[in-house]
Amino acid sequence: MENLKLKYCFILFYAVFLTSAAAAEIEVATIDWKPYSGRDLTNYGFTSEIVSKAFERSGLGVKFTFLPWKRARQETEMGKIDVLSPAYFSAERAQIYAVSEPYAWSTLVFCKKKGKDITYKELKDLKPYKIGVVMGYVNSPEFDRADYLQKDSAPSDLLNLKKLLGGRVDLIVIDKFAAVDLLAHNPKLKTTPDDIVFLDPPVAVHPIHILISKKTPDFARKMEAFNSGLQEITKDGTVEKILKKHGLSVDK
Repeated sequence: MENLKLKYCFILFYAVFLTSAAAAEIEVATIDWKPYSGRDLTNYGFTSEIVSKAFERSGLGVKFTFLPWKRARQETEMGKIDVLSPAYFSAERAQIYAVSEPYAWSTLVFCKKKGKDITYKELKDLKPYKIGVVMGYVNSPEFDRADYLQKDSAPSDLLNLKKLLGGRVDLIVIDKFAAVDLLAHNPKLKTTPDDIVFLDPPVAVHPIHILISKKTPDFARKMEAFNSGLQEITKDGTVEKILKKHGLSVDK
């Protein structure tokens, strides 16, 4: 009887241990950047759902922490939070972070008010215009280096849209999906997606990644867990199902 009790206690202890191990959490710093991510979106948005499923496939739970972009970068750069997502690649970031395989795409464009006579073929054509950008965002290497352009910074895409609609800037740089979503779901803007025009060509088409600071404990193992899980959920169709559920397609 005593042996049975000991055996039962061992099994119980082992089960608790396994449960604890399986519950190991990766903390992800993310932002309100609809329709990609948002605290009031289903599963925090399609990027968050893909990230969560990829880590879960490798046996790791995920906790999302919503922060302003600047603070999200600071916390992850110092290794206080494991992961930054969603994020673009840049050579500067690659010195600080390990960069994952891409799991989504973002089309970055110049946006103007309807009726404004602005076109361009190359960036130098935009020298006469004031262009709204978001502080700390990567746009394109050529645009970010173009100090001959008039750039006006704001903390968010929403504030840039307000400045554009109010005539305080001539153009803004913004993700195409994000612009449409903001205009469709912010009645205070008193406008619709039909009141703006996206310029061709796009500023850039960016792959979207997770970033893990090289200061983060076990950063390489955590990144391998994500990439491995992402590969699995891409192959078995989970990513495609997530995108379709959110009204998107697997195409760029």
